[in-house]
Amino acid sequence: EIFKPAEKKYHSEKAFFFASGKTKRDYDTLLKAAPMVNAEIRIIGPSYSRPSKIPVNVRWIDTSTDPPDQSIDYKTLKDWYSNCSGICIPLTGDLHDTSGYTNMLEGMAMNKPVLMTRSGCLHIDPESSNFGILVEPKDYHGWSNAMNRILNEPNFAYECGINGRKIVEKEFSVERFNRDVVSFITKILQK
Repeated sequence: EIFKPAEKKYHSEKAFFFASGKTKRDYDTLLKAAPMVNAEIRIIGPSYSRPSKIPVNVRWIDTSTDPPDQSIDYKTLKDWYSNCSGICIPLTGDLHDTSGYTNMLEGMAMNKPVLMTRSGCLHIDPESSNFGILVEPKDYHGWSNAMNRILNEPNFAYECGINGRKIVEKEFSVERFNRDVVSFITKILQK
């Protein structure tokens, strides 16, 4: 419910993509793709990952050192999730890493297409589950193509968002969790 998308669709004058996260992120590749996309890219990333030269269509905000992250207020963060064209999760491509999972679920919960570097460790991926696009590691052309597809194919982007939300409601809801706990306890009591 925290990430329930707004009832009213909001369309900003300028489209933007949103990326955040500290662990195993490949922001360099995403920044190489940025000049080939007619949209802003908003990144909340660690200062040690910020390159000295940032493309004009990229807005970089350093993460705070205090967890939970306080680099922007929660209302702004929720607005960015709600109003962006898609969630970008550029990863290093480590096949044994689960980084990006939380961002993926947040994007799905907010009805957003998820664009993500291919990772071998997650039990769900955007492409095979029809809620986004996978990009190969270090493939900046893949990133620009993915973002441009979201911008140029609004029906595809909309369907990705709807599909992701359906998965979250079915697999990651409080109701499902409660059913699983009750089922577990019932099995124990029956034994």
